[in-house]
Amino acid sequence: MNKQRARAYLFICTTVIFWGISFFWTSKLLKAQIPIFFLIFTRITLAALILFVAGRVFGLIEKLKKKTDLLWFFGLALMEPFFYFVGENYGLKFTDSPSLTSVIISSIPIFGLIAGVTFYKEKVNTLNILGIFLTVPGLLLVVFGKWGFQLTNGADGTGTNMPLGIAFLFMSVVAAVGHTVIIKRMTMHYNAFTVTFYQHAIGALYFILPMLLYDVPKMDVPAVLTDWNFWYPILMLAVFCSSIAFFLFTLAVKELGITRTNTFTAIIPIITAAVGVILGLENIVWLQASGIFVVVGGVILSQLPSRGSARSKRN
Repeated sequence: MNKQRARAYLFICTTVIFWGISFFWTSKLLKAQIPIFFLIFTRITLAALILFVAGRVFGLIEKLKKKTDLLWFFGLALMEPFFYFVGENYGLKFTDSPSLTSVIISSIPIFGLIAGVTFYKEKVNTLNILGIFLTVPGLLLVVFGKWGFQLTNGADGTGTNMPLGIAFLFMSVVAAVGHTVIIKRMTMHYNAFTVTFYQHAIGALYFILPMLLYDVPKMDVPAVLTDWNFWYPILMLAVFCSSIAFFLFTLAVKELGITRTNTFTAIIPIITAAVGVILGLENIVWLQASGIFVVVGGVILSQLPSRGSARSKRN
């Protein structure tokens, strides 16, 4: 393994750690009754400002090379953060099932495999494919060990529109895969920092209208903006889980490709569970532990080089 590839693995591992931890900061904000669109808009806008300042100071933001590239950046931001976050949050709301949500989201590596092979002819072998498919039952064990399999709680009227909820969740899956497909294309023409900056700057624009229509009329904006209990978690999300994490993710996609990078998303629920144990918020039962071993094994198999790529590196 060369140094560049080793760095890419370090980048994606750091990314999934940040995204795994992000649940706790997001959960804290949601428990404080911060509306979803306002939360996401503030997080992404802060991240865009941080990236802009850093980019100007260090000269990392490249100018657009073609006007049509702006359309690609709008498409990138539309996929993620907009479609992904909307699909995930409303999918969870309409299904009222964390289990079902996690199961559907865990299919991202499988669709990522299809996209990587279809759009970029990425080379995979039988063990890679086996590893990717192994992550799904592994995640099922992790999820069922925590929540059990419950299609809907339904006690408060939520979870009653299962088809719509499932449609939203699959929208998230398609958005996540589409996001990596476009990232791969844009990193062929721009550095990773530029791609990450435009993704956040444009992404924030998509949330302005829904935030103004649905969230601002229902909240006391001055009270929220003067509360440190709001700013601490939102800054952590903006700095670590958006600015740094998406930058590192983009670098990883550029080096590892869509298929191998997306497989690491299967580790995110494991990171969340592990942090929960460390913080004393939850325990890991034997079913979850078994699932963790299966997922980790699947991820390792998915990263094994194909014969063609190994041969080309030797030559």
